[in-house]
Amino acid sequence: MDQVNLTKEKISKQAEYTSNMTIKFKNKVKNGELQIQGSRKLTNLEFLKDFNLHKLELINCTNIIPKLTSSSIKELKIKNSDLRNIDSFQLENLENLDVSRSYQLKNFSFERFKQLKQLNVLNTQRTDISNLQLPQLKTLNLSGNRIRDLSALSNTVNMEELNVSFNENIDINPLKWLKKLAKLEMSMCKLQSINVLEQLTNLVELDVSNNFIDLSSLKYLVNLKKLNIFNTNTRNIDILQPLNKLEELDISNNNIIELNVLKYLVNLTKLQLMSGLLTKVQNIEILLQLDHLKELDLSMNPDIDFQPLKKMDQLRKLTLRYNELGDISFLSALIHIEHLNLSDNKNIDITPLQYLVNLVNLDISCCGISDISSLQTLVNLEVLEMYANSISNIHHLQNSTKLVDLGVRYNNIIDVSILKQFKCLKVLRLCENKGVDITPLQHLTQLTYLSLSKCDLNEISALRSLASLEYLDASKNNIIYFYPIRDLDAEVDVADNLIVESSDYFTFFDVQDKSKMIKRRPTEQQIVLAGKMKTVDFSTQCIQDLYNRRKNCISKKYLVAKTIVQLQQKQFEILLSLTNKAVQQFSLLDKHKECQ
Repeated sequence: MDQVNLTKEKISKQAEYTSNMTIKFKNKVKNGELQIQGSRKLTNLEFLKDFNLHKLELINCTNIIPKLTSSSIKELKIKNSDLRNIDSFQLENLENLDVSRSYQLKNFSFERFKQLKQLNVLNTQRTDISNLQLPQLKTLNLSGNRIRDLSALSNTVNMEELNVSFNENIDINPLKWLKKLAKLEMSMCKLQSINVLEQLTNLVELDVSNNFIDLSSLKYLVNLKKLNIFNTNTRNIDILQPLNKLEELDISNNNIIELNVLKYLVNLTKLQLMSGLLTKVQNIEILLQLDHLKELDLSMNPDIDFQPLKKMDQLRKLTLRYNELGDISFLSALIHIEHLNLSDNKNIDITPLQYLVNLVNLDISCCGISDISSLQTLVNLEVLEMYANSISNIHHLQNSTKLVDLGVRYNNIIDVSILKQFKCLKVLRLCENKGVDITPLQHLTQLTYLSLSKCDLNEISALRSLASLEYLDASKNNIIYFYPIRDLDAEVDVADNLIVESSDYFTFFDVQDKSKMIKRRPTEQQIVLAGKMKTVDFSTQCIQDLYNRRKNCISKKYLVAKTIVQLQQKQFEILLSLTNKAVQQFSLLDKHKECQ
């Protein structure tokens, strides 16, 4: 057994195995990165000090006993956990700590971590940070809490990046002491004023989106390179004229009446004008003066005349969603474009796309398309999304052999034989193509993600060769046997099928997780939590197995079974099919008395 598997075996003994637990080593053990996900019992972390880790991630883990001593760990992430305190962590060289979504964390004192430079406490429901004394801290994320008083930050004079978004009615006056701040995010804070920002002249990135405020103070921030004023109820953006260092600007979802000030922002490379309510700004020729502009989003502006775009051949990324476009001939001149999003423009004529041979990423979802013959020239495509169209023939993609990500959900596709030549394909979304023949998919050995939900499938034996698969959605089909994919080391969603049955393949269902997850070859004890069930379904073979093993049931609330059949999300029923006897129903809980 190799080093990785040996180490995994050791960790599994310490971290109680559950149906959704995974243990991952990034770049092998020798580089010291470990992730444990989904453990419900981590009562001993001290054994990890033997691995000389520099990065440890505990994701979706519960019952964590926070006792760990290590001089090598520099980055620790404990996300979505029930962690209550960190008093027993002795991590003298810790530099990066992430305890986001740890709602039960009571102790908010991190002084013992003398080397801490980055701290993330996103969504921990904090209201008070008065005991946060970390003068050496450079990056702090307090977003998604209920903090109003930031006075404790006055001592963090070395702070360079701060995120206080989604803390309503927050008082930002103490920020005036943070003279080194280069990046500040304050979205959705119900701010009354941002005048204090006039003193933070070193700011390079600023986000004050979703606050209805007076933006006049922005004119003093002449070093800004990135600015987000999305949904700030702004009509006049002339105050941006002094900010000629701006490279990225989002002025979406405002009531802007004219765009002339943009001609002064000559260094802009990215501009977002989505949902700009530009009813009075129907001409966008001012954008032609932005010679360095590479990315442009003009989505949800159906009244705009888009013809000037044909002269912007420097563009590399263009988004035009929800613009009621039909004729897109103006795009044929943009031969250097690499990323194009035209989704949600009904009844669009995509013929001009044949000239955009440098396209790498294309989204034409919800465009009323049935013929994609214009795409056969797009040999450089790597990502293609064509969700919710009327496409039945995808053979015109034969030249797009560089595809890595293909989405053709909710179409009329049956024949996917052309896909077998896509040797680079890693992500495939085929769901809601009823009657599709998945046999050719057996050649896609690089696939890591596959969605086949609602395809009216009866069997999936063609998928047994997909050794790289990490996630499979086969829900809402008519599949009977999952035995053919027993050796796939993948996370599988099989909800709402006819039968889940196999003689040798142990299947683990957790009713608390709505019976959605199957993990490959779990431990000997296959536990189904029956206390939450009304009734459950078993096959004849399983009933016989249950009969032979019932004396070994471990308690009233738990049932050990080798093969479980037809556990559906909304209704759990047992169909007892015994030789020549009629089908019967009974309450599983009543039968637990026999297991004692």
